[in-house]
Amino acid sequence: MVVSYMVMPSLINRAYDARRKADLQKIKTYLESYYSDAGTYPRELPNCGQPLEFNQKVVSPIIPCDPVSNEPYVYHTKGGEPQSFQVYTLLTYDQDESIKLVGCEGGCGPDCIYNYGISSTNAGLVRCSYVCAPGGGKLGDCELFNDPSMSQCPKLYGRDSTCNLECGNVNNRCKNASGKNIPN
Repeated sequence: MVVSYMVMPSLINRAYDARRKADLQKIKTYLESYYSDAGTYPRELPNCGQPLEFNQKVVSPIIPCDPVSNEPYVYHTKGGEPQSFQVYTLLTYDQDESIKLVGCEGGCGPDCIYNYGISSTNAGLVRCSYVCAPGGGKLGDCELFNDPSMSQCPKLYGRDSTCNLECGNVNNRCKNASGKNIPN
């Protein structure tokens, strides 16, 4: 069997993406186990390759990290004793059906740069999309919003930073700017 050299990188990238998705599921399982013992999620995850512990009990043997960069996955919580979490990554194959299933076609997470993630059952992912901003009486601009539902945006444009040139139509504009993206 002859395998094209053009196909190999695509297959390798998809294998890395499968690993990333499996890693996030493992992390979710570890975090739920931690919560079961602690009544809260950890404020931070340990470094890659280190165990997750609570009261000297090992909850997970190791916290996985990205298979290519060896960097930790992005872990996000709120508050002093977190009651929810999100974990994000960037899949290499941007046509992966999982991206659409989790609603990250327009980006997710901090600064909207991730395209896949998982969360605790009581919190969703921060999903981003380009929308027609309200405009304050002027022509509405196409802008990135972290949470378009907060702004009652009638139409989402995913990663289309032009909003299909439809922002001149007032019916396509968000009601307010509550869910606007505020970069870190």
